[in-house]
Amino acid sequence: MYATKRSGFAMILAIFVVVLVALGGVLLLGNAATGTKSTGDNYLRAQAELLALSATEFAVMRAQGFDISPAAGSLCLENLKITVNDASNNPMFDANVTLSYSFRGAKPVNCDDTHILAVGTGKDTMILMDVTVTDRSLSTEPIRVHKRSWQKL
Repeated sequence: MYATKRSGFAMILAIFVVVLVALGGVLLLGNAATGTKSTGDNYLRAQAELLALSATEFAVMRAQGFDISPAAGSLCLENLKITVNDASNNPMFDANVTLSYSFRGAKPVNCDDTHILAVGTGKDTMILMDVTVTDRSLSTEPIRVHKRSWQKL
C-alpha cells in the first residue's frame, strides 16, 4: 500500500474558522447582556431626571402656598424630602430639595438669617433650589441626578 502524504492545512483552517465563529458568538452574547443593562439604566436615569423636574415644580408650589401663620411653627420653607414609590408601594427614588431665598429689600420679620420668607416679598423674589434625586438600589450602578435652578415666585 502506498501512503499518501496529505498536508494538514484543511484541518488547521477548519479549527481557525470554528474558533472565529465561537469568538463572534461570545462577543454577540456579551453585547446583548450589556445592551439590556444599559437600556434599563437609561430608563431609570430618565425617570430620575423627570422626577427632579417635578420636584422643582412641587417645591415652587409649596413655597408659594407655605403656611406662614405663627401656629405653623416654621416661617421659612427650607427643604423638602420626597419619596417616590412604585405600584407595589416599594420605595424607588428619594428626592431632596433645598431652598434658599433671594429678594430685593429688607428681611421679613420672624425669619432666620440663612433663609428668607418668600411669601409677600414682591415680584423680585427668587429661589435657588438644589434638587438631588437618588435611587433605592434599583440598578447595579447608583443613579444620582442633581439639578440647580433659580425659580421666580
